Amino acid sequence: MARTRSFTWLPLLGVWLGACAGNGSYTILVPPNQAASPVRDLAVARDGKRLAVAKALGAQPEHTGEAWELGVWSLDEGKLEFGRAPGEVVSAAFSPDGDKLAFAAQDGLWFIDMNGRNLLASLGSDGSQSPFLHMGQLRRVRFMSVGPSALACGSDGVVAHRAHDNLQRVWLGKPECTALDVSRDGMGVALVFGLRDEHNLAEIRYAETGALLSQLRGHQDTVIDICFAGRGQVATASRDNTIRVWQAKSGQSLRVIPIPPVVTHLACSPAGRVLASAHSNDPTIHLWDADRGTALGVLRGHGGTVTALAISPDGSALYSGAEDGSIFMWSLPR
Repeated sequence: MARTRSFTWLPLLGVWLGACAGNGSYTILVPPNQAASPVRDLAVARDGKRLAVAKALGAQPEHTGEAWELGVWSLDEGKLEFGRAPGEVVSAAFSPDGDKLAFAAQDGLWFIDMNGRNLLASLGSDGSQSPFLHMGQLRRVRFMSVGPSALACGSDGVVAHRAHDNLQRVWLGKPECTALDVSRDGMGVALVFGLRDEHNLAEIRYAETGALLSQLRGHQDTVIDICFAGRGQVATASRDNTIRVWQAKSGQSLRVIPIPPVVTHLACSPAGRVLASAHSNDPTIHLWDADRGTALGVLRGHGGTVTALAISPDGSALYSGAEDGSIFMWSLPR
């Protein structure tokens, strides 16, 4: 049976509103464009008013208006506030107060002062700006929930950066960090490592010291992504085609949710009930009930593989990005 779809153009907001019968409602913030570069990461400010978009390098003709790899959208006004072209950006994150934006590019970690939209960077002897350098490739950046520090996760471990005075230190020297999340209460950091002998392992560590709190053992294949799911719980997604929900403090496995292959991204709602997963070569998004371990539904609308997910701080909306450069906003069940 054909899938019906309706659209309404809102000139003042500059977005498309769409509804796919039986698949939930969505707003198209950025329409698909096969010439655009893939979305790598999405981050929502804690007040829910801004969305940061990290993109890969790619063909970006001027007429598309997409000559940037880092963009910040005003969700109230439905338009791009500003964009920058620092080269391929793999991850972005807002500080808890929304005053800073950190982004991981190929040459290192940068900060932007959101009030003046100025780059905050390490200054060379000649006055030139350069990023906070890393020995290895960066994969994800997230702000600590308390204070001005950001954690950058990459092939050289986890490094803590302080934006206001350029101070950086090795937070955890363990190499090959592939995924990272920080709890909203500022107490814990969830990490995934890609070492050959630990590819099934995820860890929870104390945010202040980096000391080990628990290890999450149970997956039968590589852990791909991790996120805090509220109520002292954390969720992991693995190439063994399962999502597991854990008690963060003890490392106890609470639920195992079978999922389609091959998972690439996982997002958790702040209250912990709703989980969202994206999968390889799949334009759909799967929603899961973390409490019951059951499917909530499948979101259809993207025309290309979904490559990034983020849930709003109040849990009411899911943002998704795709390989065709499109960005959607979906309404989530409460």
